[in-house]
Amino acid sequence: MSLSIADGTDWNIMAIYLSFALQSLGQAISWQFGTFFLQGELGVESYVLLTVIWSIPTFVTMMGASSWGSYSDRRGRRKPFMLLGFLGFSMTFLLFSFIRDSTEWFIISVVGAAFSSAAIPSGQALATTATLKKGERLGLLLVAQSAGWFVGALSSGFLYDLIGMLELYRIAAVACFSATFICWRYVRDYEFDPNEIRKQPSVTTLLRRPGMARLSLAAGLSALGVSSIVTMMAIMIVNELGGAAYYVGLANSGATILAVVITGFIGRIIDKKGPGNVLVLAYLSYALFAVGFALAQDAITASLLYALPIYPLSNTAAFSFAALLSGDEERGGAMGIVNGAQNAGTAIGPIVGGVFAEFIFFAVQPISWINMVFNIISCILAVSLLPLSRKLHRKQFQNSNSLPNPEVN
Repeated sequence: MSLSIADGTDWNIMAIYLSFALQSLGQAISWQFGTFFLQGELGVESYVLLTVIWSIPTFVTMMGASSWGSYSDRRGRRKPFMLLGFLGFSMTFLLFSFIRDSTEWFIISVVGAAFSSAAIPSGQALATTATLKKGERLGLLLVAQSAGWFVGALSSGFLYDLIGMLELYRIAAVACFSATFICWRYVRDYEFDPNEIRKQPSVTTLLRRPGMARLSLAAGLSALGVSSIVTMMAIMIVNELGGAAYYVGLANSGATILAVVITGFIGRIIDKKGPGNVLVLAYLSYALFAVGFALAQDAITASLLYALPIYPLSNTAAFSFAALLSGDEERGGAMGIVNGAQNAGTAIGPIVGGVFAEFIFFAVQPISWINMVFNIISCILAVSLLPLSRKLHRKQFQNSNSLPNPEVN
């Protein structure tokens, strides 16, 4: 049976959404207490060492996302790389549940990142293939991820003190194994014309496209600023502002449930108007959030601020822009570039935050001012992309053709 991916409601695209929802559930369980677990239970006291241990696997993810995305273009396949990524997440979390010290955590993280980074660029590329509704597709994909993040963040926030992090890692592993099974059983791949595969451009060629370098730089700098503070948010809320561990879960789950509500709407706006204005709004919102986060005097205020759903704006707009800048047969590479830029920022940001926390501020909360500076720069870059966004958006609909169906299981 052949299933069309031109219609965003078919079973194939729903299977993609469901598999990423389950993977995101597991990822949220692991992520939100990562540095808190390393500091409190594995004995990593130095902020600099803590953030270096956390960041190096993200550097691996940065390189992996770009490499796997480009390789999936050359192979003309997406599903095998999604499976590899989901299985990478599954094995990482399973092995985490048996660790005894920070060295084991670090080794597992690095090896796991090399494989798990294959999932998202391939999934984004498959979801936006053969459709004009790229913003809506990416928006709904982010809705699915946000739903998973919501369940994972909320449940682990309440369960952390009850069952501990090792048991939570086992739950995360089960969620990601489920994602792997659903992808294997129900997701159908897209078959490319061999001539299109041979025409697939290199990463450097894609980066020379007008706007791609600025888009990647804006995405990377914004991620750098945000990750410099949010990576240690649990430490800030619990240790510095006197909140409980479940505040962290409520803050993360609040942001994600609001994202579930608004992201589909954001995607439709992007499809109608283009991604440029939404990208500007996202980075400006992050800068304003950073000011409020730096000035918050109690854990409840900080948690409420963190629950603001800004990331649906930035993620959906950035990846929709990358989709406009690339053809279907080269989209894995384009998504890999933007993913790589975001992961570079996510890797560098915690180290920047750790250095400032340990040697300059002697606390986590003032790092939020660093976040503000980087997102102001990203906002300026996004403003410079507005004319190109409008031009590409008009061109997409002027040159639209009939859309093919997937053929490969």
